[in-house]
Amino acid sequence: MKKLSLYIIAIVSAGLFASCEKVIDLKVPAGEPVPYIDAWITNKPGEQLIKFQRAVGYLDNSTPPVIDDAQMTLTDITLNKTYNFNFSNGAYRHNPGAGVAIGVIGHEYKLTINWQGEVFEATDKLNRVAPVDSITYEYKEEKGDEKKGYYAKFYAVDLRGQTDYYWIRTYLNGSLNQNVNEMWSIDGAYYDDANSDGFNFIVPLREGITSGKKPYQKGDVVKVVMRGISKEDHKFINMLTEQLSNGGLFAKVLANVPYNMKSNKADSKNKILGWFGTVSETELSEIIE
Repeated sequence: MKKLSLYIIAIVSAGLFASCEKVIDLKVPAGEPVPYIDAWITNKPGEQLIKFQRAVGYLDNSTPPVIDDAQMTLTDITLNKTYNFNFSNGAYRHNPGAGVAIGVIGHEYKLTINWQGEVFEATDKLNRVAPVDSITYEYKEEKGDEKKGYYAKFYAVDLRGQTDYYWIRTYLNGSLNQNVNEMWSIDGAYYDDANSDGFNFIVPLREGITSGKKPYQKGDVVKVVMRGISKEDHKFINMLTEQLSNGGLFAKVLANVPYNMKSNKADSKNKILGWFGTVSETELSEIIE
């Protein structure tokens, strides 16, 4: 992975000198097909799934190959209850039944992957989440870089009494709104500050569900999903976001994003990258009329 990071840095650096108009035939080795997981367990009823795949090269546009020969279980440590995840249709799945949820707020969970004669484990606690109280909107005419249309914002109040970590996603007509960024918050603000505990989410977060370049139009359905995550999840997502958006003249040196699946063998050199986490979810939708 360090080699892959160096190759990416080389590509970014080359872009800084594009004015030289010299074509560079950059040959990037394929690298090792590292295994990784995408595993987020929620408190929503119904089927839960975990993806287990191998990473492809930086310049490879093909779909990452799926790993289908692992044994995967999720344990509710609080209840001492285990759920088996079986491979089907490209992912490992468990369906507890209609209206039944695996995730319970306040419980701690452990993911266990038995693969190629080695056992990997990670744990996470499913934390509480603040509800989305309301979504409002107003029509604005074009002004500067802001296009005409409807500008929406949400209202929510941080839960009082402890430090809470949030992951905020915005949807447009049933799909993730690619015109705005996903947002992460600590106690309704950007940073860990005791003065924000129990208060309204700050204005930049509330208004962050609308893009000035592409505001909403009449008939659009706006949905805000608020996710409660752990402190460790928050750190992982922040670092991942920094790496994905890193660039420009003042870009930071690329670093390997952490992972939490650890082998039970102390001297093992094998790795499963990616992340296992738990999220609690609340959501609210509004039709622009």
